[in-house]
Amino acid sequence: MPFVKGYTKQDGTVVRAHWRAPAGTSQQTALAIGIVAAVFIFGGSGTSTGGGTGTGRLPAPRSSSAVTYPIKWPGGEKTAPHQAPASAPTVSYPIRRPEWKQTAPRPVPTVSYPIRWDRNGEGQ
Repeated sequence: MPFVKGYTKQDGTVVRAHWRAPAGTSQQTALAIGIVAAVFIFGGSGTSTGGGTGTGRLPAPRSSSAVTYPIKWPGGEKTAPHQAPASAPTVSYPIRRPEWKQTAPRPVPTVSYPIRWDRNGEGQ
């Protein structure tokens, strides 16, 4: 931000020295102030500033070396492993419906594979 020295206008008004923000920075400045305020309000350090008893936080629990791994929960060994159901086809051909006198023919593909891409479009 530039510093503007004090001066006197042509009509005699005295202007004191001041800081002037560049054009277009008011929105960024307001956003930065808002972020700093949010961090200050919501991002406390976790330590208590009061000296009274009962105002501090409890200490973090310490890990115990008496733990055996892997941890097994009671009743966990009784369950059988979950098996996914076997997949079944959703359609079987030929299709038969009770109201039809004939069965529907099996669909015939209209494209033969592999598709040759080396053709340049001649013969169309």
